[in-house]
Amino acid sequence: MAGVPAVPAASSQFTKSICSVIFPPSMPLNECFRQAKNAGFDGVEVRMGEVTLSSTQDELKRLADTAEKAHVAIVSLWVSDPLSANPLNSPDPALRAKGVEVLHKTIDFATWLRCGALLIVPGRLGDGAKLKVGYQDTWDRVTSELRKAIPHAEQAKVYLTPENVWNKFLVSPLEMRAFVDQFQSPWLQTHFDIGNVMQFGYPQDWILTLGPRIKRLHVKDYKLSQRGEQGRFVDLLEGDVDWKEVMAALVKVGYRGFMSPEIGYRQDDPEQLMKVSRSLDKILALA
Repeated sequence: MAGVPAVPAASSQFTKSICSVIFPPSMPLNECFRQAKNAGFDGVEVRMGEVTLSSTQDELKRLADTAEKAHVAIVSLWVSDPLSANPLNSPDPALRAKGVEVLHKTIDFATWLRCGALLIVPGRLGDGAKLKVGYQDTWDRVTSELRKAIPHAEQAKVYLTPENVWNKFLVSPLEMRAFVDQFQSPWLQTHFDIGNVMQFGYPQDWILTLGPRIKRLHVKDYKLSQRGEQGRFVDLLEGDVDWKEVMAALVKVGYRGFMSPEIGYRQDDPEQLMKVSRSLDKILALA
C-alpha cells in the first residue's frame, strides 16, 4: 500500500529506529542508512533539509530504494522547518495557505519515500518571553488549516502527526487528545516525544491518555532540576524518565512500531550511535 513503510521483522512489538540528527550534518543519507543498520536500527527518521521542497519524485524514489537496500525503513519525514517559515497559526492567510501547500507536497514526498508519517510542528505561540499568536487563535487556525490537508493524507495513507514540543501549545495530554479527536480522522494522530513532557508532566501518563493516537515515538531522557529552573536533556538511562513505567504504559495501550531516539550529533564521541543502540536495547528489555 502506498505511503505505508514495510516494517522490518522485530523480536517484539517495538522496532528500533533512530533520528537522523545523530549523524554528522554533511553525511549523505545513504551512509546514514548504512551506519544505522550496522548499529542495530531498522529505521531512520529523515528531515526536510536532507530532502528539499525542490526534490523530484525520481530522486525520492531512489532514496527509498537506497533505504530498502540498506534494510531500513524511512520512519517519518520531519516537516518542521518549512512549516516554521509558513506557520499554520500565522495571522497572515497567505502564509497559512503556503503551509497547507507544504503539507500537500510533503504528503506526496512521503508516498515516494515509502514513509507512513509526517512529523509536524504546526505553529509557535511566541519567541522567548514575547507572545506573538494567542492560544485560541493558534488552536482555531491550525485546526482549520489541517482539515484542508487531511483528505490528501487519507488518500495517500500518510499520518499527519503533530509532536509535543516546546512551542507552548498542546502542553497537556488532555489537550493533545482533544486536539486529535476533533478531526475524527485516523490520519491525524500524534508523534509522541517521551522526554519533552518531563518538565511539566509524566510520559507514562501521556501514553495512557493518548493511547492508540500515538503513531510514532521519540525516545529522550531528561534530568529534572531540584529547584524551579529548567532541567536538561541527558543520555538515555541517565535522567529521571521512569522507563519501566513508560514501557508498561506502551504495552498496555498496545503501541506497536518504531521507537526513535532523538539525540544530536556529538563530534567528540565516535561510539555515540552504538551507545544509543545499547541503551535503547536496555529500555526495550523492560517491556
